[in-house]
Amino acid sequence: MKSKFLTYALLFALLVIVFQYANSKRIIDKYEKDIKIYQSKIEQLEAQNLELESKVKEL
Repeated sequence: MKSKFLTYALLFALLVIVFQYANSKRIIDKYEKDIKIYQSKIEQLEAQNLELESKVKEL
C-alpha cells in the first residue's frame, strides 16, 4: 500500500511540475509579445515627440 501511495504521489508531483512549466511558458510568451508591441508604440511616440519638438523650435 505504501508503494502505491508513493507511486501516485510521484505521478501527481510530475503532473504539477509539467502544468507549472507549461503555464509559465505561456505567460512568458505573452509578456514577450506585449513587450514587442509596447516597444513599437514607444518608438512611434518618440518619433512624434521629436517631430513636435522640432516644430516648437521653428516657432
